[in-house]
Amino acid sequence: MINKVYINGDIYDANDAKVSIFDRGYLFSDGVYELIPYFDSKPFLMEEHYLRLQRSLEMIELENPYNKDKWFANIEKLLKSCHFENYYLYIQVTRGMPRNFDDNILREHAATKDYQTCISMFYSKINSLKNKKTLSTKAITMEDKRWMQCDIKSVSLLYNSYAKTIAHKKGAYEAILVRDGYVTEGCSSNVFVIKDNIIYTSPESNLILPGVTRLFVINDVIKDNGYNIRFESFSEDEMLNADEIFITNSTQGILPITHVNDKLVKNNNNSKISQKLQEIFISKIS
Repeated sequence: MINKVYINGDIYDANDAKVSIFDRGYLFSDGVYELIPYFDSKPFLMEEHYLRLQRSLEMIELENPYNKDKWFANIEKLLKSCHFENYYLYIQVTRGMPRNFDDNILREHAATKDYQTCISMFYSKINSLKNKKTLSTKAITMEDKRWMQCDIKSVSLLYNSYAKTIAHKKGAYEAILVRDGYVTEGCSSNVFVIKDNIIYTSPESNLILPGVTRLFVINDVIKDNGYNIRFESFSEDEMLNADEIFITNSTQGILPITHVNDKLVKNNNNSKISQKLQEIFISKIS
């Protein structure tokens, strides 16, 4: 494996990268992460991703271990070993492990000790979005059983990964989550529907992650090109009866959905708006 991993200032071969079993990220998911796509070796929305990382750290009362200049310098240090043109950079910051165990207590829920923050980063290859044909895919719906602070980009992704695995077993790319009858988001995406040429997406709240790519799509793809968008909650039934459905995330950009729970989306064979938005997105990152 040629990939390298950054841990607390040092670079390791991916197979040799290790963190302590006593790290609170491992024991309690006490940490946050960020994922930044690179297209043609260029970071996409780096500043926006950094600001979201800073916000997530503040929300769990974890001091940012680096200033922005040091973050970017360490990212550059790691990426000198990266030979991919299209990849994502994964960043994780956990509260870390106690600096000592003088009290012989190895695990406790409350963060009462002096901890050594753990910063780790790695990169992983992704497919290029340039010149690709419009992809479309299937989704399922599942009850949103996550905690009530989904606007933190927490490393606690147990239910997300569980639901995504169920979707995979059913031949779908994504599980779209529904809470109290209303669509929140996908396991790793934000959800949009189109009805009568109007685009709808859920308003920002503690129930959804404020997607960086989502905001770019809203401002630079949808609004800048004259499409009508409304920030309104919509029910599962309204989604299932929409003319078009698409999702957004960092590595896929815009992805039209053709089927939900094996039901064909109404305008599956004529998803003009979703396809056009996808084309605009790809042109902006080319």
